[in-house]
Amino acid sequence: MILKKAKLILGKEGERIAEIFLRKKGYKLVERNYRCAAGELDLIMLDQRVIVFVEVKTRTGIRYGTPLEAVEVRKQQKMIYAAQFFLSAKKLSQREARFDVVGISWPGAQPSVEHIENAFELI
Repeated sequence: MILKKAKLILGKEGERIAEIFLRKKGYKLVERNYRCAAGELDLIMLDQRVIVFVEVKTRTGIRYGTPLEAVEVRKQQKMIYAAQFFLSAKKLSQREARFDVVGISWPGAQPSVEHIENAFELI
């Protein structure tokens, strides 16, 4: 139980760091932790007029792979379904959209942030 709680805290802190990082790049927050029948999206941001669906992965080590490697095809598909649900529900289906991934590596005292724009396409 303690390990699960620690992972949850680490994940939330990673999302906070990713949001700050993206805001510094000029992105604007639309919604965080969007949940729907199709799944969950960590961050929904605007980059100019492009809606950006952001997956944030935070790791303290690479024992189970890098944060970016954790966003495999199954996770991508879930994000796509959730994004389609969001766009439909908000009547934004005609807007340009993309999927970004932010990997937070935290091997020591300071986190390292890696941002991949347009990390994957609709599958």
